Amino acid sequence: MGTHIEKLQQEARNVVGKNWSGASLTREKLLGNLNRIAEFAAQRGYQHMNQIGSKLVNDFFEKLNSEGLSPSTISGYATAMRTLAGAIGKANIVARDNAPLGGSRAGTRLQPKVPNVEKMLEVRQALYEKAEWLGVAHDLRVSFGTRVKESLLTKTTFTDTLGRTLLKIEGTKGGRPRSLTVDTPEKVAAVAALKEYLTATGAKSLIPAGMTLKQAYDFQRNALHRAGATKENGANAHLARHGYAQALKEAGVEREAIAMDLGHGRTDVISHYCR
Repeated sequence: MGTHIEKLQQEARNVVGKNWSGASLTREKLLGNLNRIAEFAAQRGYQHMNQIGSKLVNDFFEKLNSEGLSPSTISGYATAMRTLAGAIGKANIVARDNAPLGGSRAGTRLQPKVPNVEKMLEVRQALYEKAEWLGVAHDLRVSFGTRVKESLLTKTTFTDTLGRTLLKIEGTKGGRPRSLTVDTPEKVAAVAALKEYLTATGAKSLIPAGMTLKQAYDFQRNALHRAGATKENGANAHLARHGYAQALKEAGVEREAIAMDLGHGRTDVISHYCR
């Protein structure tokens, strides 16, 4: 049995291959979860990973839930199972949302949080005083709900066939670029500041010359902390996404559209940003 398990584990890794892109720690976690999925399949008598179907998926997540694993851990296995299912051309055997699998984190520590607007304005001023690129990145996060890494890599706008101005978001989670409509005064101002900075510096992104992405990310993280952008103050960088999602919800935007705007593939994730 041991040899067969190892065979299926290797097969799972080969099948996924280059279909997965992400940070090294994320990739390592994915491969570890794939190993357990393959082990489970081997114990159920499957000879090849492309034979798996909805029955194995249901049995696997029933097993995980019976072990009392946290929703966060189960969500990680859900990501691995979706990646595997997509790689073998059976994406529909796994639910798109984590809730049916036991991976919904609603009601846990990942609750919607309301940003401290006054404190975030103080943080914004401190960042602009520290370095212009830090302030511009902050405005992009607040106006578009981008992640911290995305705000550093965002650099271009274009006009679509409907005549709308769109901001291309790069460096996204999972490596999936997306485009956001520049449709509010705040967004227009943020994009104008971005273009002005890039034109003045000749840079291609907000990453300063001589810095790598990691160096810029770490520099920004330290600057945010010194400016008081912490969870305790209700002003950490990620809270800009919460505020953005909540504003969309108050404007009557559907949850599916909010999820797409934030770069999430599942609507259940929105419960972490707004009720």
